[in-house]
Amino acid sequence: MFLRYDRPMIKAVLKTVGALLVLGVLAVGGVYLYYFVILPPNIPATDLDVEITPARVTRGEYLANAVFGCMYCHSERDWELFGAPPKPGTLGKGGEVFDQRVGISGVLISPNITPTGIGDWTDGEVYRAVVNGLHPDGYAYFPIMPFDVYLHLETEDVYSIIAYLRTLDPLPGEYRGRRLTPLMEFIANSRVLPADPWDVDHSDPVSRGEYITIIAGCRFCHTPANERMQPYENMRFGGGLGMIANGRKVYSANISADPETGIGSWSVDDFVARFRAYENVVIPVSEIGYQTQHAWTEYAKLTDTDLADIYAYIMAQPPVRNEVNLLGN
Repeated sequence: MFLRYDRPMIKAVLKTVGALLVLGVLAVGGVYLYYFVILPPNIPATDLDVEITPARVTRGEYLANAVFGCMYCHSERDWELFGAPPKPGTLGKGGEVFDQRVGISGVLISPNITPTGIGDWTDGEVYRAVVNGLHPDGYAYFPIMPFDVYLHLETEDVYSIIAYLRTLDPLPGEYRGRRLTPLMEFIANSRVLPADPWDVDHSDPVSRGEYITIIAGCRFCHTPANERMQPYENMRFGGGLGMIANGRKVYSANISADPETGIGSWSVDDFVARFRAYENVVIPVSEIGYQTQHAWTEYAKLTDTDLADIYAYIMAQPPVRNEVNLLGN
């Protein structure tokens, strides 16, 4: 016995399937068009002329060398020393390579941010690069430079960074390496947003601490995240984010207020002393046995007040029970 097919029904099914396929192709094409052609958004550089004052240069130097990590990424780093501090005489020169060895799907090279590299940029273009993550040529930086956090910077702090960069020695070097996978391009393009400066309550240690903690990267690095680099907020400060240092994967520590797996049993003096232990200290990696992405020699330059504020903010957050083995063994 042979089944008899209803030809009109088959045609209707085929038309429906065809329509769904067309809609699917259009949807995929629309997503691609939006994230890879329309994005990043066009955020014009403001007409800005930052006055270079001693106070701004001093503040900018502190932020760039002790808080933001500007000089760590935009200098030649000595990976034979624990924390890989910048090599003397290379501040702002650029040339640090970020590729699969540090978990990047592609290749990025930090540019020269001394007057040699950005001397012909306007102050508005420098401001936009820091806060919005846009190069003067219009493409988006990859948020290994966390411009999606820097968009919350207080405006005066950005001015101080600009003033400091203008005073750097003009060092030779031009680095423009950039090769990203489509996923990495998607991440870069989707993070470009308008500036949204926070209103920090400077009379409140917790508010001050939140500001420093976030712009210094503490909250990001010490919170596990998904493949799109989006942190799991219920694990804030719980540690366990994997990072590659010198070819080996290491994990960030739990610095939450949990007294057993975090630092909840530490006093503020204990917390400050942990950083002071790396102040003006050079430790070969061979003595430690492993490398770290934590810039100890940078954060050791934080003031006692800022470190105490960071501690106050962390202790005000919910504790996270999470045992972390830093070496993943």
